[in-house]
Amino acid sequence: MNQLEKLAAKVTGKDFVISVLGIGRVGLPLALVFARAGLKVIGVDQDKAHIESIKNCIMPFSEEGMQDLMCHPNFEPVHYSDALSKINSSDILIITVGTPLACNNNPDFSQLFSILSVLLKAQLQGKLLILRSTVPPGTLEEKVIPYIESKTGLKAGKDFGAAFCPERVLEGHAIEEISNLPEIIGAIDPLSAKIAAGVFRKINPDKKILETTPKSAELAKLYANLYRYVNFALANEFALLGEQFGEDAGEIIRILNTDYPRGGVPKPGLVGGPCLTKDGYFLLSKSAFPEFATLASHLNEYIPQHVINLLKERLRKKNIPIYNAKVGVLGIAFKRNSDDERNSPAVKICQLLEIEGATVVKHDPHIKTTESLANAVKDADAIVLATNHPEFEGILDTIHNLRHSSAGCVIFDCWGMLEKATAQRLGFDYIKFGSGKR
Repeated sequence: MNQLEKLAAKVTGKDFVISVLGIGRVGLPLALVFARAGLKVIGVDQDKAHIESIKNCIMPFSEEGMQDLMCHPNFEPVHYSDALSKINSSDILIITVGTPLACNNNPDFSQLFSILSVLLKAQLQGKLLILRSTVPPGTLEEKVIPYIESKTGLKAGKDFGAAFCPERVLEGHAIEEISNLPEIIGAIDPLSAKIAAGVFRKINPDKKILETTPKSAELAKLYANLYRYVNFALANEFALLGEQFGEDAGEIIRILNTDYPRGGVPKPGLVGGPCLTKDGYFLLSKSAFPEFATLASHLNEYIPQHVINLLKERLRKKNIPIYNAKVGVLGIAFKRNSDDERNSPAVKICQLLEIEGATVVKHDPHIKTTESLANAVKDADAIVLATNHPEFEGILDTIHNLRHSSAGCVIFDCWGMLEKATAQRLGFDYIKFGSGKR
């Protein structure tokens, strides 16, 4: 029985150690769920302040159900500099570092190779390496494994196992979804697949396992996100057409979806975040026909500028140049019920306004560093509802009371959350994205 066969037998019980390499929004919930399942888990990260915060049981970001697990006795966070001995004592190594886009829209592998350089100093023989970071197709077999083999002389499939197991959870619901979603396992060989399946079934014995090749697993993650991103782009195209034809695209989508078995068209709105925007680009470098994904990106990325253009036009009619305007922006996170600002279209709206010379005051109930609602709306010439947080539903009366008067104030509703009749009754000049009815 070789070392990988021994590991396969070992993971049938719970006497093995997992190192999660990168404990951000993907890695930390995963590590804590494994710890809750009774496994010894090491969380490795290069950010010392982040490590200290976690050691003090302080949640570094919002995630439902995570606070109760923050100081789980089975979980130990360590810095890169102290990680070597912990990695050596681990059996399963799961890479969850970030893979953002570089300035040229090519993938930035710097964090991945940074953690690989740490792993090269460790004893990798007899361990299973699981890549969970979102990567372009072929990364595990064409980059990660050759890099390790060339530097160590070890052979994947013989000396160490390897698999790509994509993260697919919804941010804010990671704890629940890690436990219940089917697990895609793209392993290099049957033994690696068997070990990976045994590890993830420790989270939930009934977890569905879907085995495939590493490249297919990498593509599955990208396909899922690009499918959603393209559908959102189409909804935003409908919004622009609604404006062009003088109708309300949101209302049109509502009626076409109602009790119709082939509906399901998403609402138009701002699209962003750390995954949807970038993942299409991970496919484009090897695609012969990249236009479809590229067009979706161009359309979704244009919407913040479109919001600014409409806002400037409306303010101009009131003889208020944008460079003299105060604009309150409600919602900074990239999506509802989130505190994540990464690649947020709301942030882009703020940046575009600031470039135009406007005074921008930001408020987000999920982000502590932003201003109060009162400060954002007081004396504002315009208010942009940029993130569809539930706290903003029915907020018009509150805003009106904080301002004392809403006469002439432009309110731009990017999500159709506010009632036009109420806004007009209170004196707001109401604009809704996707509606040509003014």
